[in-house]
Amino acid sequence: MRTFLAVLLLFATTVVWGQQIDLEKIFEERNLGPVGDLLARGDYELVARIGEAAAEKGLKSPEWRILRLKALVEMGQVETALEETAKALTLFPGHFEILMLRHDFAKMMGSSDIVAEALKGLNEAAKAKSAKDRTAMETVMLGRAALVLGADAQKVTSQYFKVAQGKDAKLEVAYLAEGHLALEKDDAKRAADVFRAGLKAHGETADLRFGLAKAFGSSDREKAVENLKKALELNPNHKASHLLRAELLIGGEKFVEAEAAVQQVLDFDEQNPLAWSLRAVVAHLFYADEKKMSGARDAALERWKKNPEVDHTIGRCLSRAYRFAESASHQRKALEFDPKYLPAKVQLCHDLLRLGEEDEAWKLAAAIRQEDGYNIQAHNLGLLEKEMGGYITKTFDDFVLKMPKRDWPIYGERALALLREAKTILSAKYGLDLKRPVLVEFFGAQQDFAIRTFGALGGQGMLGVCFGTVVTMNSPGSLAHGRNNWESTLWHEFCHVITLTVTKNKMPRWLSEGISVYEERQRDPAWGMPMDATFREMVLDEETLTPMSRLSGAFMNPETQDHLMFAYFESSQAVEYLLEKFGKEKFQGILRDLAAGKRINDAIAANAGDMEKIEEDFAKFIKGRALGFGAKADWEEPKPEELNPFAEGSFADYVKKHPNNLTAIRKFAGEMIEQKNWPEVIKTADILIQLLPEDYSAESGYSLKVMALRQMKREDDEVGVLRKIAAHSSGAQSAFLRLIELDAPKQRWAELRTNAQRATALNPFLVTPQKALADASMALKDNAAAIAACEHLLILDPGSAAQTHFKLAQLLRESDATAAKRHLLDSLALAPRNREGLAMLREWR
Repeated sequence: MRTFLAVLLLFATTVVWGQQIDLEKIFEERNLGPVGDLLARGDYELVARIGEAAAEKGLKSPEWRILRLKALVEMGQVETALEETAKALTLFPGHFEILMLRHDFAKMMGSSDIVAEALKGLNEAAKAKSAKDRTAMETVMLGRAALVLGADAQKVTSQYFKVAQGKDAKLEVAYLAEGHLALEKDDAKRAADVFRAGLKAHGETADLRFGLAKAFGSSDREKAVENLKKALELNPNHKASHLLRAELLIGGEKFVEAEAAVQQVLDFDEQNPLAWSLRAVVAHLFYADEKKMSGARDAALERWKKNPEVDHTIGRCLSRAYRFAESASHQRKALEFDPKYLPAKVQLCHDLLRLGEEDEAWKLAAAIRQEDGYNIQAHNLGLLEKEMGGYITKTFDDFVLKMPKRDWPIYGERALALLREAKTILSAKYGLDLKRPVLVEFFGAQQDFAIRTFGALGGQGMLGVCFGTVVTMNSPGSLAHGRNNWESTLWHEFCHVITLTVTKNKMPRWLSEGISVYEERQRDPAWGMPMDATFREMVLDEETLTPMSRLSGAFMNPETQDHLMFAYFESSQAVEYLLEKFGKEKFQGILRDLAAGKRINDAIAANAGDMEKIEEDFAKFIKGRALGFGAKADWEEPKPEELNPFAEGSFADYVKKHPNNLTAIRKFAGEMIEQKNWPEVIKTADILIQLLPEDYSAESGYSLKVMALRQMKREDDEVGVLRKIAAHSSGAQSAFLRLIELDAPKQRWAELRTNAQRATALNPFLVTPQKALADASMALKDNAAAIAACEHLLILDPGSAAQTHFKLAQLLRESDATAAKRHLLDSLALAPRNREGLAMLREWR
């Protein structure tokens, strides 16, 4: 096809074999489609030449000029394209699409007079042609113009873009206009639906695939990458796709690859403002070269000196790298260029929230809603502000805590105590004098946490996030918690406060996460992420184990949730290796060098030696740990025919021949459970414990043994095994609750208190652990803890209020007689026949 069109171009400019070629036939409209296909595939130079030839010969269809104009802009010749729109309009006055192109090109150049003139021309053209006579393309162009002039987005969608789709269901630009409008308003779900509809109606194009990639950008990275790949297959020169790919690579700290993606755009469009903006980001984050960054920013502003998109783009990317103050500064610069530039206002709003400047952020969000009632993020922030208006705020010199009112009496004091403990230990360890109070916010609903944290719904599975001196957490009572230890999560996030502050937010993600997981384990060996069977397998898989120098990439686009968890685990092991091998001083030297602007690999090399040798030694270190986990066990997977579940005795026979094979032992245990052969289950569990003594998971020998002992009603033995599980697993809620059940009747108060505390570290809103904590603390004469637990019970278990008030009266009798009498009277009001209460009342008379 390309060769054929090149021949057409030759014919258009010469005489062949002495005969004049009939140009009208060569360039008739049936050839527009193939040339349009060339444009869609990125063959911009050829399209521009064909369009030029058509213009020189005075061909009648305006489409030849439109194709050339679009090709010129893709090649970066915006000024030339703008000049040619004026010529085209002399030939085709009032042409809707050419007028809109003139508007777009003038906007790229910052020529506000021409922008206004083009919009005026469109308005006059619209008046001259009734709505029923307008083509689908003309309807789309008028819709776009209406948006520029401030029309309501929903009305434009229904009255222009949907109407255009009704007139021509295959018109790609109608779907692109509606989809990108939804993206501008942060309605990614709607945008994705529109782009998918466009693909179904029109067929595959790079523009539609790019739109879909952008729609998935914040919610499903895998789908975003998949659609970007398809877009670039359809058009290898698609600038927007290369730029989005560069942004994703920057987010994954793959700066060299990001620069290569940027260069592919600059090869076509050497003044592309977004490409130079991303180059400025790389210069700042990767090279720490302010001169280079400034030069790239200047180049980005070459085409239009006051282009707000430049600083907005730089700031947005810096914000993703946790440089919120720098991002806010760039957004303010963008707003100096254009005070009405909405994307900068929205990003600034999020940056302010992440900096803890909430009052200014709420005011800005309200202003955005007034300007643009369709902006989803601003709308969500308005709902969040209203919800947080009912929160309680506790302000101290070192911390500011915000949470739902019902939460503070339950776990607020515990959270504050834990934060202060973390600050004392970690500040000293990392040499930080943290002077600014840290804002910590707990959210009762996951959607509120997501909006505050990410600016949109989503983030399922995330328990907490740190932005420097601002931490956001799901409440321990929310649905997101219960299986995860909120205390270890809070410790983890506060560790980020320390390390991000020490490095001035200039540390790679792997190091930041690795230190936090490592410090969890230092605080409590049951916290953090221990080696398990899944991690063992992934460590020993050469494709899964990531070299230390590329560890941040493991967080970028993990194949599965297990791969993401492994990235955290491996990072923590890398931190432990560096500390064990090179010591605290060298490790802190790495952090100091990061703060000074060094790249991570250079910082490690400067303080610990050759990076290649370090990576080689770390691989041996972590593989040694993996091989040490279940070192006596046979990990080989038996062949299907060797373990036949339908053949009687198959599992037992295989275990006799392979007594250490984990798969066979577990299958045999399952068979014994079905047969309720509990003595044999216990024997099998003991074998598993011998082979995997470090495994305390739900699939461990310990869990298996507990099940069998409970069935056999051997409670004392069951307690012994449960205690081992409880001591080594911070998430073993069933073990904690079972121990409470067994310890309470035996009045084993110390053990009862320990497991009640463990259970409340998973969910402090559970009544049973709070009752156990109150009873154990009273028995152990720990009145302060007993009073706190009873106060929790008054909120959580109003049905037992009479008994709880009486306990509080007993506890407070010596220290606060007035409060004690009040609780006694409250108890008697609920249970007037309580003899012990009446006796106490008589004593006070």
